[in-house]
Amino acid sequence: TCRMGRDPASSVVGPWGEAHGVRGLYIADASIFPSCLGVNPQISIMAFATRTAFHILGHGA
Repeated sequence: TCRMGRDPASSVVGPWGEAHGVRGLYIADASIFPSCLGVNPQISIMAFATRTAFHILGHGA
């Protein structure tokens, strides 16, 4: 897993999916969610991936 969170000590990626300490490395799949999404998580995963893509495009990563 690549838990998402603001604290690098307890997470792998930040709120936008960018890896702590590795600028430009983004993870946008189910592994970033800090807990189980339950059944049929596809919409949540696609929404996060889309949000991350727009963030990357807007910041020229």
